[in-house]
Amino acid sequence: MTSTETFHCTTCPSECLLTVCVERDGDGVAHVTNVQGNRCPRGKRFAEQEVVCPMRILATTVVVEGGDEHLVPVRTCSPIPRALHKDAMETIRELRVSAPVRMGDVIAANLLDTGVDLVASMDVGPA
Repeated sequence: MTSTETFHCTTCPSECLLTVCVERDGDGVAHVTNVQGNRCPRGKRFAEQEVVCPMRILATTVVVEGGDEHLVPVRTCSPIPRALHKDAMETIRELRVSAPVRMGDVIAANLLDTGVDLVASMDVGPA
């Protein structure tokens, strides 16, 4: 089955409007057959990744105990599959860290066995 998807590339400020032809095999696995609208090679790579396995940085907060802030913003060091975000949030919701926390501290190593660490995005001092 062949379909066409249209979305904007987000790899640079140009935000090219991409038109992507997608063919799904009998098992429902998507294969990109054509990409149009990209003004650079990154757009083609982005379109293929977005159709096959969309990846996103996950940003949220974690509870801090004994800190001058109650929450510390955190993010994944690199993108993880968007399909894992719900499971990642369930794991992160249970986390607690003790102050002090420094920006870049690893809050959760190898989140959901993705090979990607969850790190603090801000310093939090002791209360």
